[in-house]
Amino acid sequence: TPESKVNAIIRAGLAAAGDHSTTITNVMTGRPARGVVNRAMRELGPVAAEHPGFPHTAAGFGPLKAAAEKLGQADFTNVWAGQAVAFGREAPAGELTRELAAAAQQRLRALAG
Repeated sequence: TPESKVNAIIRAGLAAAGDHSTTITNVMTGRPARGVVNRAMRELGPVAAEHPGFPHTAAGFGPLKAAAEKLGQADFTNVWAGQAVAFGREAPAGELTRELAAAAQQRLRALAG
């Protein structure tokens, strides 16, 4: 949503993500999470047996992340997203909430018969 505090790098990564853009990784934080594949995940592999652990892994990426983001790149930026990221679209929070509520109500009515 436009109201989100997400920076432009993350917003662009989410907008560009396709059906097969995400994977489970532990290389960004030291804990498993699903995110849009970036340079760090490609080069280190999405899951690493050896890493500094949480929260030290993320702290180690800090300088790399900052330098890459200055260049407009998400090479070391966490762009967390689920498998359905390609279905996402930008919409105001109020509009999105109303749409989700209406869809939920419609499904409940259908279940009630």
